[in-house]
Amino acid sequence: MDGSCRIYQNPEGNTMTENHTSPAGLLLSMQILYEKLKEREIPVSLLPADEEPCLSGIQFYTGQQDLSRTFLYLADCKTLASHPFLLHHGFLAVVGIPAKENIHDSCCCLIFPETMPVTEIFNALQQIFVSYSHLERKLNDILNRDGSLYDITVAALEHFHNPVFIHDEYFHILACPRHFEGALNFTYNEQTKRYMQDLNTINFFRTSPAYKRTLSTSGGQFWDSDFNNDRCIYVNLWMNGNYRGRFIISEMETPVTRGQLYVASYFAEIVKLALLRRNDAGEDERHPLEKLIIDTISGTETDRLDMSRKLELLGWKEADQYLCGIISFESTDVTKLSVYSICNEIEERIEACQACYYKGHIYLLVNTGKSQITPQDLRMKMSYIIREGLLRMGVSFPFRGFSTLSIHLKQAQIALSYSQMEQVPHWYNEFQDYVLKYWLLEGTGDFTKESIAPDTLHQLRHYDREHGTELYETLKTYLMNERNSTLTAQLLKINRSTLPHRLNRITQLTGANLDDFMTRLYLMMGCYILDHI
Repeated sequence: MDGSCRIYQNPEGNTMTENHTSPAGLLLSMQILYEKLKEREIPVSLLPADEEPCLSGIQFYTGQQDLSRTFLYLADCKTLASHPFLLHHGFLAVVGIPAKENIHDSCCCLIFPETMPVTEIFNALQQIFVSYSHLERKLNDILNRDGSLYDITVAALEHFHNPVFIHDEYFHILACPRHFEGALNFTYNEQTKRYMQDLNTINFFRTSPAYKRTLSTSGGQFWDSDFNNDRCIYVNLWMNGNYRGRFIISEMETPVTRGQLYVASYFAEIVKLALLRRNDAGEDERHPLEKLIIDTISGTETDRLDMSRKLELLGWKEADQYLCGIISFESTDVTKLSVYSICNEIEERIEACQACYYKGHIYLLVNTGKSQITPQDLRMKMSYIIREGLLRMGVSFPFRGFSTLSIHLKQAQIALSYSQMEQVPHWYNEFQDYVLKYWLLEGTGDFTKESIAPDTLHQLRHYDREHGTELYETLKTYLMNERNSTLTAQLLKINRSTLPHRLNRITQLTGANLDDFMTRLYLMMGCYILDHI
């Protein structure tokens, strides 16, 4: 394969990559040849160990002068005695043990028994080079026909004979051709319709200093897990200096070897090319609902028809009842490991929910009509996640109509920012706790009268329309007349004994504490703005 990217191993044995446009040809190392010969049960020694991948083929050594480090040369001791092999850092396959004066002391040698025929050695080595040439051609074919990541991992599975998979920086599984029982623990996310690394593993990575150190490596590396007994080869996928995920070979059916470090690096370069082509083609990996949320946050105008179509794919409606929230991080030690595991856990715990990370915050949207979850239920479900992660959350009023999401995201942001500003110890903060203070200090701002008014009043008006009752008017009259029951009953033209039943029904429906002065003030202001402005 043509290109200017060289993959090599540094003196410490770590595989490194110089990223340019495409990976170089799949060159072999003496370590790879030694391992493959051992697989064939051919008796051979390697002296000294050498892992530099630069070999493209094999030639017989007959004393010729035009020698190159891109070839492995095969000779017997008799030939070397008459024509010493003096190529600096050259590569030699020798039948028998050569005299030291007949080879340069920087040479690396594969040494075979004297009794082994030269032709048998040549054929074995040539077959190894041919097999890797076929592998290179297969990967080229996958790229040339715009094959998928899945196609690349199938080729890797056939080569390494171990579980192979690719995950992105958010631990979403991009490709996994075969599930090995007990080797790969993935969870399925109903919202994104994608597999993801299991939560226990992600939570371990989140707190493991050893794992965090692996996030700065390049090229093929061994990983011996201190979380379980797993061992693997991994290659970080670096693209334009950014970590984009990993190519992983799990040691399950056959032992992983040092020679495989370089080959894994080569596969990772092919994966990166496939990812770059997918990005250039404009493929958006975001969930449609996540894209709608981010467009709303960033102020991007969304076509109503397109919005409805995306909601319909989920079985949602624009007019459903929703609730949204924003989560910030009280701890500075928050990485993508924890951010995306939190999003995944939220979606697992809460039905009909989408959680996404964007510019330093987690944004949460719940279709409460589909999930039948109340704000109180949401508080309970979020309690473990938020406390465990040292997070803080702002929550909006429940609302009907997806098109008003931007207004209600602002409600959640106000609840979050006011709680931070006042340094309250609460980790879960609702807009209703801060809306009166915001209203008095800042006015209605960009809020409509419907979005600034108490949700209690919206609940009562909706209930009245559905059941033909007059609970909204009852509450308004009761508050405006300073909770005078006799006067309220007279003005409503109802029996005085009926009023307590209506008030009890109001508190049951809404949970409003009418004995609290600030609650009453907010409700009266809400009635006024709804009725008169």
